[in-house]
Amino acid sequence: MRSVMYLPPSGQKRRGFLKKGLLGGALLALGGAGALSLRKGPPRDLPRGDLKVLDAQEYAVMVALAARICPDRPGFPTVEELGTAAVADAVLQKTDPSVQAEAKQLLRLFENAVTNALFGGRMRPFTALLPPAQDEVLREWRDSRLALRRTGYQALRGLLLAAYYGDSRTWAAVGYSGPVEVKAP
Repeated sequence: MRSVMYLPPSGQKRRGFLKKGLLGGALLALGGAGALSLRKGPPRDLPRGDLKVLDAQEYAVMVALAARICPDRPGFPTVEELGTAAVADAVLQKTDPSVQAEAKQLLRLFENAVTNALFGGRMRPFTALLPPAQDEVLREWRDSRLALRRTGYQALRGLLLAAYYGDSRTWAAVGYSGPVEVKAP
């Protein structure tokens, strides 16, 4: 097998030829990344009433995250029955606008196909992945070397767990009879 040597066109220096080649490769990569970033997962039905903080795409990510963080189990209500993602949206409404903005950015990062491609080699948005792949993405965020990813995972997980277990319909499943009523003297 013979190796082929690529030479610059006549009149062009090798360094300039290499720079143009690298620039072209970078532009192609960015173009591909741009196409990846435009990919969206399947649409979700919106909750009854208006969303308070999230847009439709962010809400779809929240629904998908809720389904993986609080999976269906016998004796427990489902996240769909409780409207966990809508409750999380309502909780976010009560937070500072900077917290709302950060939560929205995190949800977009989870959904972004470029992020999924860079960190996990997946070319699809989070909401378009099958449940086992979504679980793997969550593990990658949880165990990441990047503090932003670990903290973001913990924040969204905590929000969804609070929205789910804060509903009194989950209490019997965990053996909680409810808050103790204190009678005034």
